[in-house]
Amino acid sequence: MSPDIPLDGLMKVKDIKGFALVSSEDGSILNSGGITPGNIDDLVAFTGSAAEIIADSCKIGGISSIKGIGRDTIVIVPFDGNYLGLVLEQNIEGIEEKVKESLEGLKKDVSSEVGKLLEDRAEQLNMLIREFVSDSDPEMWRGYIASGLSALSKDDKVKGLIKLEGMELKVGNSEESNRDEINKFMKLLLDFIVKKALSEFGKQQTKIIVQKVIREISEKNK
Repeated sequence: MSPDIPLDGLMKVKDIKGFALVSSEDGSILNSGGITPGNIDDLVAFTGSAAEIIADSCKIGGISSIKGIGRDTIVIVPFDGNYLGLVLEQNIEGIEEKVKESLEGLKKDVSSEVGKLLEDRAEQLNMLIREFVSDSDPEMWRGYIASGLSALSKDDKVKGLIKLEGMELKVGNSEESNRDEINKFMKLLLDFIVKKALSEFGKQQTKIIVQKVIREISEKNK
C-alpha cells in the first residue's frame, strides 16, 4: 500500500461525496473520507472480491472498475492491492476514468515530494561526509560507506535509493518508497557514518564536526 498518497484529494473530483479504501484481505477500512454508508466496508470488499473471482473463473482478465447503482451509486477500483470504493452524488458516465486520472495525479505529486525529500537528505549526508573526509583517508571512507550502503540496501523497499559515485551520495530510484522508509534508511546510514567518525576522530571532534554541519544546514534552510 502507499500510505503517503493523500486520498482526500479525491474529494476534489466533482460528484464524489465520499470514499473508502478497503483491505482485500480482511475487508477492514484502511482509509476513508467524506460521506459513506455505514456498510461501505462490506459493500466494497464483497463486490470487489466477487468481481475478481468471476473474472478469474471466466478468464476475462483483471477488473479495472465496477459500478453499482442503487440507493447509493458506488464505483470500485483496484488500488495498491486493495479496493477503493467511491460514493457518488449521482450516476455519472465516465466517472471511472476521472477517478483513475485523479489517482495518477496524486501518485505523481507524492512521488515528486518523496524524491525531493531523498535529495535533501542525501545532500545533508554529503555535507557531513565532506567534512569527515577532509581530515582523513578518502579511500577508507569510500570503502566504508559503500559497504554500509550494500548492507542497508538488502531490503527491496529501499534497494537503489542511494548510490555512491566517487565520494558523493547520488539519489537513485525512490518511486516505490515512502517518507517513513526513506527517513528510516537515511537515519541508519547517518548512524553508520557517524559511528565510523567516532572511531576515527573521537567523541569531541566528531561532535564539533556534526554541529558545524547542522549550523550550515540551518543556514541553507532559512
